[in-house]
Amino acid sequence: MKLINYLEKAKKQGSAIGQFNFSTMDQLRAIADVSLRTKAPVIAGMSMGEADFFGIEEAALIVSYYQNKKRIPIFLNLDHGRDMMVLKRAINAGYDMVHFDGSKLPIKENIAITKKVVSSAHKKGVLVEGELGYIPGSSSYHKKNISIPDFEDIAIEDALSFAKKTGVDLLTIPVGSVHGVYSKSPKLKLKFLEEVSKKLSQSLVLHGGSGILPKEIKGAIKNGIRKINVNTELRVAWKNSLKRSISGNDYAPYLLLKDSKKAVAKKIEEKIKLFNL
Repeated sequence: MKLINYLEKAKKQGSAIGQFNFSTMDQLRAIADVSLRTKAPVIAGMSMGEADFFGIEEAALIVSYYQNKKRIPIFLNLDHGRDMMVLKRAINAGYDMVHFDGSKLPIKENIAITKKVVSSAHKKGVLVEGELGYIPGSSSYHKKNISIPDFEDIAIEDALSFAKKTGVDLLTIPVGSVHGVYSKSPKLKLKFLEEVSKKLSQSLVLHGGSGILPKEIKGAIKNGIRKINVNTELRVAWKNSLKRSISGNDYAPYLLLKDSKKAVAKKIEEKIKLFNL
């Protein structure tokens, strides 16, 4: 099945598909291994920085191998793409979807560019995620007791108009989540989500899926979220495990990274169970 089929299935079941970001091969293998073991569809995501480090075309080739040779329901997404040339590279490389993040642009400019991305992507059978309204934060673990940054409120009418004018397949809108993990868990606008999802045919996406209480995640899925992005919690699990490995006497990279891969896989499996796939 294609990604769009799994999204439609998630809508019927009242579940969500997890997007798990990666920037190293051991992280990508962890994503693929969990998908193979659980039979759950997963989206492997790369931000612009992650894609620059790993390689846009390289990621496409590896994920294609998993899909075609291993028969794993894993799909590749360019996350928070803001550069048209980079988005086109991902589309031409065979990504399953791309995310154009025009959230910081004036709405007319955001719509205009998103339409161009949709036109290029749909010709290749690639799904497009659009974004309206800025979701703050960064994919880091904020240890200090700092306030959760404010997010931008948008009107339901604007979300519906954006989706209709651009033709996106998935839509990200601010619902109270933030990128990164903070000392206090954010509260989601579940009533707003419910109202939007009832009127929107596109799949809704929750960015900043790390650090949100399980009951909030379940409420978001119940009220229309069909894709949830997780990055920071995976990074924290990877780094903490690697720190423990480095403190030992091993020097071989495959030994140092073995436990980090396991730690990432464990966190992904936890999220998949929570997302009810």
